[in-house]
Amino acid sequence: MSTSVDQKPSEPGGHDAPPPAEQVAERLWRAYVPFRRGRGTSGDLASMLTILLLGRFAAEQAASGAAFLAPWRRAVNERGDGPQAVRDLGAALRGAAEHPGFPLRDLRFPGTGLFNGGDAYQDGPWVTAFLSATVQEPTPYAVGLPEVCDRLIDRQQEDGGPSSGEFHPPRAVSRLLAELADPGPGERVLDPACGLGGPLAAVADRIAPRGGLAAATFEAHVSDGGNLPLATLNLALHGVDPPTVTVAGTAPGGSHGAGGTVDRLVCNPPFNQRVPDWMAPHWPFGAPAESNANFAWLQYAWQRLGADGTAAVIMAPRATWSEGSDAAIRTRMVEAGVVLGVVALPADLFAQTATPVHIWLLARDAERHRDGRAPGDVLFVDAGAVGVQVRRRQRTLRGEDVERIAQLFREWRTGASAFRSEPGFSAVVARERLLAAGAVLDPRLHVGSPASDASDASAHGAEPAGQAPGSLLLSGEKLARSAAEAERQLAHCRRRGQEGPTGTRTTLAAAVTGEATGADRAEGSASVPGLLLAGPSGSLVPASRYVDAGVGTVPVVMPRNLADGGFDDEHVRHLPGPYATDRLARFLLRAGDVVIARRGELGRCSVVRDAQDGWVCGTGCFLLRPPEGLDPDYVAAYLSSAASRRWLEARSTGGMTMKTVSLKVLEELPITVPDLPSQRQVAGAMRALGEHEELLRGELALARKLREDVLTSALLAR
Repeated sequence: MSTSVDQKPSEPGGHDAPPPAEQVAERLWRAYVPFRRGRGTSGDLASMLTILLLGRFAAEQAASGAAFLAPWRRAVNERGDGPQAVRDLGAALRGAAEHPGFPLRDLRFPGTGLFNGGDAYQDGPWVTAFLSATVQEPTPYAVGLPEVCDRLIDRQQEDGGPSSGEFHPPRAVSRLLAELADPGPGERVLDPACGLGGPLAAVADRIAPRGGLAAATFEAHVSDGGNLPLATLNLALHGVDPPTVTVAGTAPGGSHGAGGTVDRLVCNPPFNQRVPDWMAPHWPFGAPAESNANFAWLQYAWQRLGADGTAAVIMAPRATWSEGSDAAIRTRMVEAGVVLGVVALPADLFAQTATPVHIWLLARDAERHRDGRAPGDVLFVDAGAVGVQVRRRQRTLRGEDVERIAQLFREWRTGASAFRSEPGFSAVVARERLLAAGAVLDPRLHVGSPASDASDASAHGAEPAGQAPGSLLLSGEKLARSAAEAERQLAHCRRRGQEGPTGTRTTLAAAVTGEATGADRAEGSASVPGLLLAGPSGSLVPASRYVDAGVGTVPVVMPRNLADGGFDDEHVRHLPGPYATDRLARFLLRAGDVVIARRGELGRCSVVRDAQDGWVCGTGCFLLRPPEGLDPDYVAAYLSSAASRRWLEARSTGGMTMKTVSLKVLEELPITVPDLPSQRQVAGAMRALGEHEELLRGELALARKLREDVLTSALLAR
C-alpha cells in the first residue's frame, strides 16, 4: 500500500515544542475526550484509527471518482447530524473495502461496530468532533499518519488503557527492537505476542525507506484477542498490506512444531505468566516452569528463527538471574552460544508500569553474527541511565539513545574495527566467564567491572571476583541493585506527594462506581462504572458440582489460592465449563480484576492476569473490577496495606482464627484515590519493594544453606 501522503516520523523528546505529529494527535485526542463519560469506550480507539485509515485512502483516491468518496465527504462535512455522519462513515468503509487497494478488505474483525450504525446516536457527537479535528491544518495526513497513530495509542495507554497483563512498548523501545533485529527488504518478520502491534509497526517503518516493504511478509499473533483490532489497524496505518493478525495458537505457525522459518522476530511477551496452552512441550534447552513462561517465550523465539535469523525479545530483568529451572535453561543457552547480547533499559519507559526491562538478542546460528569475535561472547549494554524525562510519559529514549545502542551492536556483530566497549555502558564477556558466574546475564553486573572487560582481564585469564555460583557476594550485588531500584521508586512517590494533594479520600464503593471526586476530575477517569460483588453463594456452587481438573473444566479461585499477590494453582478446584459459563457468567474473571478474600487473612488480594482470565471468582471471595482511571495494582496494594487490614479486622465477624467481612463493610472501606500516574507510581514502588523482600528471603535461605554446607564439610573432614 502506498504511503506517499505520510511524511517520515520525527523523533520524540529533546525539544521544547512537541513534533508536529504529536501536536496533531493531541488535538485529535482532546476533540474526543469530552464525549467519553457515561458510555462504553472500549472500541473508540479502533474506530478513530479506522477513520484515519479511511481518510488517508480517500486522499490517495481523491481524483479517482470512486463511489466511496461521496459518503466519506458527506461524513466529513456533517456539522450537526452526528448519527448521519456515523452512517455515512459506514457506507464509505464498506465501499472502500471493495477497492483492491484498501488494506482492510475483511470488515468482520472486532472494532467495526461503530460503522454498522448500531450506536449512531451515542457515537455521533464524538465522531463529528473528531472528524472536524482531522480536517484542521495541519492535517494528520500531512504530518505523518503512522506517528499520529502511534501517539494516539500511547495516549490511550497513558490515560489508563485496558490492562491484560501485556504492556504496550513505547515507540522508542519498539524502534530499538526493530534496529536490533535488523530486518531487511523482502524478509519474513514475526511477532508472536504483538499486543497493539508497536514492534512490527516499527519494523515496517525501518524497512519502508529501503524499498522492501511490499515484498516483506509479516506474521502477527496476539496473546489477548481483545488487542486484535488495534494491532490490525496499527499495522495497516504503517503500510503493512494485508495486515493479518491472529490469536496465538489459532493459526498454522502458532506452535513449536512450525520450525525455523522466520528471518527476524520482535516480541514483547507477557512477563512472569503461565506457559500458554498453545506452546507445544518441546523445549531445546529445557522445560520451563509451568508457572512462569519467560523462558518458554525465549525458546519459542529461538526455534522460530531460520538459519540466519535473529530475535529481539523484551524480558523482565529477573530472567537474567532467576534460579531453578530458569538458571538451568539459561546456562544451556549460554553454552550453545545463542545469546548475542542483553540490553538493560531504564525504568519508567512504559505507560502502565514503572518496571525496567531488558532486551535479549538471540540468533539461530549465532556465530554467523559474531564476525571475527570469539565463539559464545555476549555483548552487554547497561542503558539504565539514558533517556530524558518528558511530559506525561515519565521517561523516553531519544533518537540518539536508540542509535547509540543499535550502532554498538551492528559494529560488534559485523566485526567492525571501530567497535570498542564503553566503560560504564557496554562490555563483552566470554562464555567461560559467564558460565563461571552461574550464567547470570544482568548487564548491570557485567558492565563497568574490570573482570568483564574483554580487552583487559579476559586476555590474561583473570577470574571474575565474587561471581561464583552460590556466592554471597553475587547475591549481595543483586540485593544492592534491588534496594537501589526500590529506593528510586520510593523517591518518585515522595516527589509526587510534595507536588500537591495526594488524592481524594472516598470509599471503595465510590471509587469503583466512578463517583470519587478525584477520579472524576482527572482526565482519563472512569467513564464506565466498575464492579464490586461477593462471589457465588455455597447454594449456587454446591460441593457436588466440583470436578477433577481436565479438558473443558474451569478453575475456581478460593481464598487459599490468593498468595503473595499472585495465585497459588497447586490446590485449585474446578467446575465443568458449561456450568461455569452458563450459571456463573457474572463471576467469570477478566484480566485486570482484583480478587479479595472475604474470610481468613483480611486484606489478602491478587490482581488477575492473562493466566487467570476466564477463571471463576469462588465462594469466600469478592470480585472487584476497577473502572477506567483506577489502577488494579494500586487497589490491591492499598487493600493489602496494614491500615486497610486493621480497618477491616475491626469490623469483621467470626472467631479469631476465621475472621469474615461483609460486602457492605468492604464497600465502606476508606481509600485515597490520587491521579492515575500517581496510582501507577505507588503500585510500581510496591512491586519493587515486594521483589526486594523476595530477594531478602533468598539471601537468608542462601546464608542458611552455606552455614549448613560449612558444618557438613567440617564434620566430613573429621
